[in-house]
Amino acid sequence: MPEAPATKKIWDRTAWKDAAFFLRYLKPHYNVFIPALIALAVTAVLSICFVYVLSDLAGKGLSGTNGPGWMTEVQFKIWILVAIVSGQAIIAFFRIMLFAKAAERALAMLRMEIYSRLIRLPMSTLNRHRVGELGSRLANDVESMRETLVMTIPMLIRHSVMLIGSLILILQISVKLALIMVGTIPVAIVLIAIFGARIRKLVRKTQDHLAASQVIVEESLQSIISVKAFANEGHEIARYNGTLTDFLKMAIRAAAPRAAFIAFIIFSFSLALIVVLWSALRMLEAGELKAASLLSFAGMGGLMAASFAQFSELITQLQKTLGATDRVREILSEPIEPEVAQIEMRRFKGEIDMENIGFSYPSRPEASVLREFSLKAKAGQRIALVGPSGSGKTTTVSLLYRFYEPTTGEIRIDGQPTRDMPLPLLRRNLALVPQEVLLFGGSIRENIAYGKPEATEAEIVAAAQQANAHLFIETLPEGYNTLVGERGTQLSGGQRQRIAIARAILADPAILILDEATSSLDAESERLVQDALDKLMENRTSIIIAHRLSTVRRCDQILVLSGGTIVERGTHDELLGKEGSLYGTLARLQLE
Repeated sequence: MPEAPATKKIWDRTAWKDAAFFLRYLKPHYNVFIPALIALAVTAVLSICFVYVLSDLAGKGLSGTNGPGWMTEVQFKIWILVAIVSGQAIIAFFRIMLFAKAAERALAMLRMEIYSRLIRLPMSTLNRHRVGELGSRLANDVESMRETLVMTIPMLIRHSVMLIGSLILILQISVKLALIMVGTIPVAIVLIAIFGARIRKLVRKTQDHLAASQVIVEESLQSIISVKAFANEGHEIARYNGTLTDFLKMAIRAAAPRAAFIAFIIFSFSLALIVVLWSALRMLEAGELKAASLLSFAGMGGLMAASFAQFSELITQLQKTLGATDRVREILSEPIEPEVAQIEMRRFKGEIDMENIGFSYPSRPEASVLREFSLKAKAGQRIALVGPSGSGKTTTVSLLYRFYEPTTGEIRIDGQPTRDMPLPLLRRNLALVPQEVLLFGGSIRENIAYGKPEATEAEIVAAAQQANAHLFIETLPEGYNTLVGERGTQLSGGQRQRIAIARAILADPAILILDEATSSLDAESERLVQDALDKLMENRTSIIIAHRLSTVRRCDQILVLSGGTIVERGTHDELLGKEGSLYGTLARLQLE
């Protein structure tokens, strides 16, 4: 009879794809994993031997055949039992250690691969997910898989060996009773397929709700200053409580089929034991079975029943892991930005040509962000992009970095299309000083060196001096070893900006991008930062995004954007002299 399509699909997914997924990471550690499997099988066989010898010994004692030398045989078997439990304990120690080594190494590889893919995902993919959700894949889902590799799978293998071994022994004692006992197995297998698919689906939804609650925790802690400034602690608690309530409801829903499955297994096996006991007593009365054999059968049957009873709990735990595996697979299947093993780094001249660029974000293809945008910059020139919010200034920078590809048109640097350039080569020739600098939580030295990880101490200090940061760093108790705090919150805005400038100086880019780099600073900080920026822009092509027009007066060319298109272009004086110009209107509002 052909297998039902639904059952076949479940079997294919759970038995082959998931097994292959785990084995992919265990394969490099077979020298540890295979000995662990062998040790597992040995301890399972020893458990069977222990129950068999114990049942045999008890059976002979009850039979009343205490002839000469009987006590010597008893002592011998007692020593056998001691040897079995001693061997079990020693082998179990090494088995647990070996499984832990293989599993932890495999999961370290998996975590590394997940993180490597997360960090290389294109911006279009990252923008579809929230940070907490992606963090949950790396933390909660992989942790669930760890429990399965370290505990669930070894226990499944152990109980499978014990089940098969016990079945072989009870078949030798009584085929009739053995067939009665194992009659419930096909029913249990069908139930595993039916309940397993339902449990897996609900567990997947439960993990999604858990990830959503984790998102709120991470976002609220990352923005804790805003939360406290607006006295919105209660609002955030309510948000978290809402997602936690959804998680709780889904977790309880997922518990129902699991509870029904386990309850049915307990009922069916208890009923099977009653039937087996009744049949055994009938056979004993009819002389078809001896008391000693019945005792041995009871010992082996009890071991077999205990092993099979564990399968319901282990399989539901496995289904939980398979739900996590699906979520991890989604990340691993996402296309990433192209990797380049080795490239010859070179410094660009800095000529930029953006010709007839059109762009719409993938999530909003109907809304054009840029239309017929063209920009030409010679090496060393300063180009300013000005205009109201939402006019496309920051999007232009994203296209230069190839965070996104233009919908129409072409971007060339030094005459070469950027789409043909290796991303590391392109991006290492660019440096960005943003309006809101978010530093890493390490030391000042580490944050400056991020622009050039192999930089020497002298290079780091020289970059800080050029950025007007050295003096304030020297006044700190730990100097360059001072920790900047989460996202740099221990430093002022002007200090963070100067560290970002030092980082850009150290990177020595051919093209510099300043995104409102001085707009949020006080007068003294702005003077220090602007002086550092002037030094940084020397001999570099600079793209300056600004709302404050006082920062763009000396630019070689100013592009005025509105609605994603360039409406005016020229120098500061040319645009001011143009009657009715948007730039002139903005300049008079700000500069007069």
